[in-house]
Amino acid sequence: MLYQVKKLVKKFGNNIVLNNINLEIAENEKIVIIGPSGSGKSTLLRCLNLLEKATSGSIYYHNKKLNEKLYKSIQGKIGMVFQNFQLFDNLTVIDNLILAPVLNKLKSKDEAIEEAKKYLRQIHLEDKENSYPSDLSGGQKQRVAIIRTLMMNPEVILFDEPTSALDPEMIGEVLSLILEVSKKKITMIVVTHELNFAQEFATRVIFMDKGKIVEEGTKEQMFKHPKTNRLQQFLSNIQ
Repeated sequence: MLYQVKKLVKKFGNNIVLNNINLEIAENEKIVIIGPSGSGKSTLLRCLNLLEKATSGSIYYHNKKLNEKLYKSIQGKIGMVFQNFQLFDNLTVIDNLILAPVLNKLKSKDEAIEEAKKYLRQIHLEDKENSYPSDLSGGQKQRVAIIRTLMMNPEVILFDEPTSALDPEMIGEVLSLILEVSKKKITMIVVTHELNFAQEFATRVIFMDKGKIVEEGTKEQMFKHPKTNRLQQFLSNIQ
């Protein structure tokens, strides 16, 4: 099992954001987490790579307790793609892509450049390698951010609402790249409101509300035969 989450609680002051979360995630699963705003989806994602420290409970990664020491030893194996891209504005596209693998000695500079150029060709941005992020559209920035994560050879990629900061016409190009990446042997966990994408992408769907996992199952179960009134209501409101 890749991840085991046991009795996870996260509080911000008196506000319980995650309330006794229990979850197992197998290798190569493609998971979508849905739910209303404020349900704890992004916080759960951030706990899975220690960007947020749990108030109580445990997270295990390959049966080892996930803590800062373990996280450092598996540097780059847990990748994350954020809403707001988080590219370095003072670096060119190619330098953004090669920075982490070279610094972490995963690849030589020449190897990293060769791989980065290959990825840029695949997403038709080879003419942007010497451009700066300020010269890119939102969709181009997010595609570069996804490739930057892939450059670290991750075992799992966490996507925190990767299209929420994009104009509607740019959403499709980013979702298409995520679908392309999903063909690789990588575990992917995506927080999104794009339900059509979820129905195409997911092997499992998790519905959260008020800090709890209310329902989970295959995309067919969740979207065509929801069991709980709360999920039925949520889907009705979204659609």
